[in-house]
Amino acid sequence: MSATKPHKSSVLFLALLLLPLSVVGQDKTTTAVEPDTIAIGEQLDHTKKEIFQLFNQGKYTDIAEQYCHPEITCMWNDGTRSKGRQGVVDFFAKLKEFIDVMQVSPTTSERALYENGKYVVSIGDLGDTYEMASGNAFDLNSSWMATLVYEDNKWQLISFASSTNAFDNPVIDGFLMLRTAWSAGIGLLTGVVLTLFFRRKKKTD
Repeated sequence: MSATKPHKSSVLFLALLLLPLSVVGQDKTTTAVEPDTIAIGEQLDHTKKEIFQLFNQGKYTDIAEQYCHPEITCMWNDGTRSKGRQGVVDFFAKLKEFIDVMQVSPTTSERALYENGKYVVSIGDLGDTYEMASGNAFDLNSSWMATLVYEDNKWQLISFASSTNAFDNPVIDGFLMLRTAWSAGIGLLTGVVLTLFFRRKKKTD
């Protein structure tokens, strides 16, 4: 009986020594590190400011190279889709063929963080204004949504979409006004032609 007591005491002593180690190990595996939402928000605000400053300066290639992921996908107001950095540059080059000035003053209304702050989805109002080559200017009041990923120590756009009210915007209003003016012009021209026709017919009779 006495020979087994030292053995049991040794096992008990060893278990007590290992117990704190196992508790520490459990804490390391179960405790999740929360993302610093304030710091991430400040980084995103700074990135947004830099992107749209370049946009207002017409530096679309700089935006694509510095802030767009190589596989970025975009959906634009007119329904056009583009992929990759060159797709972004080509889209704005096409717009500049008939739009002289494009300016934005964006605000962010919502943000959602994913994968412990590696990805973020932001939405807001674009505050976009346009001056056409024809001299017309208008506010489109678009909304925007962007998805960004934190890679290579910076935030990069992996998707971007902008949209506007399809039934209530200055482009539609201008089209309706033009169509109304066109219809009125056609009606006036038809009336003049018919008046001249009946006058001539009356004289010949």
